[in-house]
Amino acid sequence: MPVRVVHDQSGDDYHNEKFHLSSTNIKCALLRSLLHMEQADPTINKYIADEGNGVHLVFEGKPEKVIQSGETRRGKQWEQDQKRAAAMGGVALPAKVYAAVMGAGTSARNHPTIGQWLRNEECWHEASIFAEHTPTGQGIKCKPDVYMPRTGSIIDLKTTVSADPRDFIRSCFKYAYDVQGAFYRMVCREAGLLVSPNFHILAVEKTKPFAAQHFVLEDDVLSAAEERVEQVMLQIAQSRETGVFTTGWPAVSKINSSIREKYNGF
Repeated sequence: MPVRVVHDQSGDDYHNEKFHLSSTNIKCALLRSLLHMEQADPTINKYIADEGNGVHLVFEGKPEKVIQSGETRRGKQWEQDQKRAAAMGGVALPAKVYAAVMGAGTSARNHPTIGQWLRNEECWHEASIFAEHTPTGQGIKCKPDVYMPRTGSIIDLKTTVSADPRDFIRSCFKYAYDVQGAFYRMVCREAGLLVSPNFHILAVEKTKPFAAQHFVLEDDVLSAAEERVEQVMLQIAQSRETGVFTTGWPAVSKINSSIREKYNGF
């Protein structure tokens, strides 16, 4: 399976390359099941996705692709702004949401450490990287927010309610960001690209004061996560070969007093 690096590929074209596994597939298989990875429909709200895309565009230095529309997502003007945004690969947002997106994106781009890297390093923004997982022969892909070819550093931008380390570090493991980082490193390594020992996350809050915090997932955490990725890659390859995707759940789940105590707070 040939290695490819595609710059300026649209999100739709990237997602349509379904034979290649993405970090979303891997996280779904680990956090839910192989069956959910294979058959579940995407659940992200389009409006939330547009807001996230807007923050990313500002972070990349493309604020002109974020269009401020009217107060609501209704009417002729809104329809025109949506078409104009789609034509340039951008997003249209209601005025209030636009202000928040610009605030978050600007805060992220001006972060003391990450902002300096963006200004002083060669950066690939949203490059689509396609490779083959050598042990299984499965196609794998990633689309890092920022990849720095000189150092092999990868930066992922996350919008969040709270960038406070006491909150966000918990989110890192709840949403398997360590698995995402390990998978991105794997794809880049299989593509023959330089890979840094660390994975960088820039978390920026969605509302004022748009606080941003730089997190570094270090090699010990990423190596442990990569073991999980390797294991689930083998399971996916076997399921694709047999056509059998399961939940991995027991045939019967028993609920008794000890189980009740475990879930007592729910």
